[in-house]
Amino acid sequence: MEVVVNYMGQTIKKEINLNKLKTGCSPCMSEAKKMEQKISNRRVSEIKIEEVKAIVSSMFKKN
Repeated sequence: MEVVVNYMGQTIKKEINLNKLKTGCSPCMSEAKKMEQKISNRRVSEIKIEEVKAIVSSMFKKN
């Protein structure tokens, strides 16, 4: 993602790699918290396929 900032008459272009950020954006963080609550400290191998499909599809539903 490229960010353009105009600072005191100077235009600064900066390339940001979203995969290397320590914190995510607010919508991403809230979705991650929802997924953690649904998984509730279980191993991925313990979760049934249908439940995985429901969790993933819930991320794409419009509220």
